[in-house]
Amino acid sequence: MKRSLTACRPSKRDPSEKMNYIDLAQHNLVIEPRYYCYGWSRSKKIVARPSLARALMRAKKFLPAGYTFKIWDCRRPRSVQLLMLASFRRRLKIMHPGLSSAELAKIVRRFGARPLKRVTRPDTHRNGGAVDLTIIDRSGRELYMGTDHDDLTDRAATDYFESKKKLSTLGREARKNRRLLKRVLTRAGLKNYAAEWWHWYYPHHR
Repeated sequence: MKRSLTACRPSKRDPSEKMNYIDLAQHNLVIEPRYYCYGWSRSKKIVARPSLARALMRAKKFLPAGYTFKIWDCRRPRSVQLLMLASFRRRLKIMHPGLSSAELAKIVRRFGARPLKRVTRPDTHRNGGAVDLTIIDRSGRELYMGTDHDDLTDRAATDYFESKKKLSTLGREARKNRRLLKRVLTRAGLKNYAAEWWHWYYPHHR
């Protein structure tokens, strides 16, 4: 008997859409709630809009046997977005001590959306329509993608390794694995934010 998607309702205090969200931990996806681990979120759950959850389950079928997705983040409250952006600014100041505030702000905007009080687009983290993820193999190890989640460099761009004429062994491995991620998610109808290989969203929400 096919198991139906398990829903979890957002808190009444949350101003986002009144709908049932899907708990992704219930569907053989590995959950690693990074922002909970950092102390930014009070919830270990990672939830998605139903249409995105269904798209992820379709994409999972296209992976090699025994492989699955590891989910780092999906629906993200504004409070978490604010803490994430503050962390990005601190990190970038250390990485680029000579940049002006305006230059740093430009880089922050590349990797994190503005923390608007109300977001109506369904294909965003705020509304559970975007997901940060990677692939793990049969032994539970993450495939090498060339950077970690929330890397704040040019290497995070999805096609970074495609533009390189010469690649090391690790570079070729990252290119191969990013191609796999892109192939299975695109086949399932998801789209990518080009600056971040891990950030995918589903544009056909209901």
